[in-house]
Amino acid sequence: MSLIDDFNESSEAALAPVTIPYGDAYIPQNGYSGGFDNGDSVRLETGYVSISNGFGQTETPIFSMNYVQFQLPALLVDMAVSNNILVMALDTFHILRINVEHSLDIEEIEITRKPSDGKISKIFFDPTGRHLIITTDHGENFYLYEKWRRAKQLSKFKGVTITSIAWNKQATLTDPSTREILIGTKNGLIYETCLEPTDEFFRREEKYFKQVYSIHESTMPITGLYLEQFPVNNRKYFAMATTPTRIYQFVGYVGPTTSNGSRSSPGFGETDDRAEKAMFEAMFAKYDVNPGFQELPGELPYSELHFFSKFHELQQQGVAQTFAWLTGPGIYHGDLVFGSQDVGDSVIDNVQLLQYPATPAEDESGKLITEIPIAVALTEFHFVLLYRDRVRAVCQLNDQIVYEDHIPIGEGERMVGMAVDDIKKTFWIYTTATIYELNIKNEERDVWKLYLEKAQYDTALQYCKDAGQKDKVYTAQAKDYFQQRRYQMSAWYFAESTVPFEEVALKFVEKNERDALRIYLTSKLERFRKKDRTQKTILATWLVELYLSKINELEDMISSVHCTSSNGNGESCANGEQKDAQYYKEQQSDIRDEFHLFLKTYSGILHRPTTYKLISSHGRDEELLDYATLIEDHERVISHWVVEKNWEKALEVLSKQAKPEIFYRFSPVLMENAPYETVNVWMRQPNLNPRQLIPSLLRYDHKKVAEQVTQNQAIRYLSHVVTTLRNTDPAVHNLLLTLYATQPTKDETALLTFLKNEGRQMHYNLDYALRLCSQNGRTQSCVHIYSQMGLYEEAVNLALKYHDLELARINADKPEDDDALRKKLWLNIAKHVVHENKDIKTAMEFLRQSDLLKIEDILPFFPDFVHIDDFKDEICNALEDYNIRIEELKTEMDEATKSADSIRLDIRELKNRFALVNAVEKCYICHFPLLTRQFYIFPCQHAFHADCLIDHVSQWITNALSSSLAHMKQYRQANTFPSVISGVLRIFKNSCPSNLVMQEANQLVRPLRS
Repeated sequence: MSLIDDFNESSEAALAPVTIPYGDAYIPQNGYSGGFDNGDSVRLETGYVSISNGFGQTETPIFSMNYVQFQLPALLVDMAVSNNILVMALDTFHILRINVEHSLDIEEIEITRKPSDGKISKIFFDPTGRHLIITTDHGENFYLYEKWRRAKQLSKFKGVTITSIAWNKQATLTDPSTREILIGTKNGLIYETCLEPTDEFFRREEKYFKQVYSIHESTMPITGLYLEQFPVNNRKYFAMATTPTRIYQFVGYVGPTTSNGSRSSPGFGETDDRAEKAMFEAMFAKYDVNPGFQELPGELPYSELHFFSKFHELQQQGVAQTFAWLTGPGIYHGDLVFGSQDVGDSVIDNVQLLQYPATPAEDESGKLITEIPIAVALTEFHFVLLYRDRVRAVCQLNDQIVYEDHIPIGEGERMVGMAVDDIKKTFWIYTTATIYELNIKNEERDVWKLYLEKAQYDTALQYCKDAGQKDKVYTAQAKDYFQQRRYQMSAWYFAESTVPFEEVALKFVEKNERDALRIYLTSKLERFRKKDRTQKTILATWLVELYLSKINELEDMISSVHCTSSNGNGESCANGEQKDAQYYKEQQSDIRDEFHLFLKTYSGILHRPTTYKLISSHGRDEELLDYATLIEDHERVISHWVVEKNWEKALEVLSKQAKPEIFYRFSPVLMENAPYETVNVWMRQPNLNPRQLIPSLLRYDHKKVAEQVTQNQAIRYLSHVVTTLRNTDPAVHNLLLTLYATQPTKDETALLTFLKNEGRQMHYNLDYALRLCSQNGRTQSCVHIYSQMGLYEEAVNLALKYHDLELARINADKPEDDDALRKKLWLNIAKHVVHENKDIKTAMEFLRQSDLLKIEDILPFFPDFVHIDDFKDEICNALEDYNIRIEELKTEMDEATKSADSIRLDIRELKNRFALVNAVEKCYICHFPLLTRQFYIFPCQHAFHADCLIDHVSQWITNALSSSLAHMKQYRQANTFPSVISGVLRIFKNSCPSNLVMQEANQLVRPLRS
């Protein structure tokens, strides 16, 4: 025992027991105290329970017993509690029923009985707190429902002294019945029944009451009985029954039930046919012959059976996990495992027998005495043992007494037992005169320490409440594994603990456990905070070194295995070495994958130059590229593949980049060695500046390309840039023009197509293009360039120089707006045809192709002596055309003469015309008096001021008439009114040759009429 434990014990002894009143309902109403003098209580709280929390404060004890201030009106015979409903049976045949949550309401119910019914021996309360069964020592049984104020006698139970009941967990609060339950009796029989409360006079609460099993020992009472449904099968059940010395297990399937899961009760006058075979009868029938049981011999006339489930809520009850059986030799306890058990199989597992603790005698002899408790209760981690004058708690994990408290017993008072509420997990100790509540709080508080002592580390961690407790578990586990030489396992837990980093690192370094050190460093690195960047960088760099060393070490081992196998002779030896090599390769692959993941995770905190030097010093090119890729140092990756002359890999990396600078840097060497693939990459990058790629294109030599690649890749890329990307950079266009012009082929189709596609928006230098094409003998291109420059005569002459008449004719027609130039060009072509070809027929055919040349135009080019027969028809046709033209001119002259006569006649008639103008007549445009200034009047009697008419007419007439009107205004300003009149008439006459002067006037004044 430590000094802290001594201090705790002495402190507890100095503390007076705390008495907590159990509600106002327990204060006697008659004014006298019904209690006893609380003497000095002795408490023992040792083992794993720590009272001090390390800060001088006292923690609340796990176990504490409080006296309930309630004056019993009579001796207490038995007590039961379920679902916060507490029921007490008094020796006066009265029942007290109290709701713990509403302790002011106390129900006192008197049981009507006969003198021959005997005394109450035991009461049984179901988990829902609704059904109460009272049994007497004479075999009389009574039933009390929660809503009743009077108990009813169970006639079918007559003569049966009940010693235990297995309640059905399937009973719910919505179903008033108990469902099928099992009843154990004093003479070793097990019955099945179902109770359903009813207010009908002729209907009994017990639907049926049928014996389902007998242990064939009439002197052995059924002291414990339990019923559980298998989790995976709702028709499969498990039952356990105990006597003072035996324990029975029953597994089997039950018979069918009604739709609501319970049996229906026959009405008045009906026979209970269903009672012939109870629900659990089939299960127990399998055990009629040679039932299996376990026996613990002893002289104890009583025993108890208890079960524990973590899920104890009424609506969510789970199956029990553990059980405890009070016997003479000790407490027989274990786990319940529900699986695929069948008839005869056992459900209990990991059973143990806890012998009752021996304590020194109270006399001076000091002899150890083993006392058998009168009752036991089961919690998750403890056994609560009740003795005649004390209560003890024994830890299940180490079998140590962790709590002991004395219970004062008054004169004439006797300890009766202990009641447990399995639903609310409350514990009650009662004597014939007093009641105590045993409070259990935070039971699992220090369980982790016990599991830690047992080296059950994972279980200990489950019960740790704070980081300090977990740290102790991790530290102990790490040190334990380290001592066992399980270094890698210890590394994980050292990383979880707060053991100094230097200490742990030195441990692994001294043992030369680099793998464990790597695991430890990785785990610690994961736990650093974001602001601990320096520490993270140092650890990450150290880990890089460890990973690289491990990879090289495995590679050396693989090489050594191969060398050994090449020198070996035996076949079996070679197979073994091959397996070793395969094992090392797999291990190396795993380490490399782990290293890749490490770099991917921590590449952002590693120092780049240092990491590059580390990886390079170990000669790990693949890892170097991996790291460079992760940190997006693509230039280093591409440089590596360029040095290795792996152009495909270099282009693969380059194609994934978005920075144009990387393309400009590596394109020259790539274009020189892998032009086709490089151009493919370029064409997928529209953000590149083609001008920056010109040096790369100049490095390209098409002569060195493989024979199967016929297309010039520089032309291919520049054509894509010009046509698809619509690039207008003159340097790009000039380079493409140069490449087209300097091609070894004589075909100018591609060059002409490029020049024609440029159109009038030429982005190349015309002078440079003309000089380049001339130097390389590109005649058609030169002609096209001359034409683009407007030098049509030079274009035609150049075409004629190379005898390309078709090209000459095309260029001769290009100056569409200059007929004189076109005629001149065509004459040059005709002269060339006549002089060069000296073929009159060809000249005549050429003449027909032009609409500008006549026969007389080309006659001067003919020789002085030529046969007229070759072009007689053309001359005749020309003369006929001249005659037709002369006739047309004569006709036009006659018509002009007639028109002049008509105009003169109209003018003479106009001199004799007059019109009457009233003094109040107004201008139809400005609406002012007409006689105030010069005016015009028409035969339709519309009159206008001269200036108004001229201004208005100028909006609707042609440009020629507008100039005439301007002259008329000058006449009007000079006051030459007759001249103005003649001018107006001339305007209308010139505009309307058909003598439509008046019609024009009407059209001019029509808008004014509206």
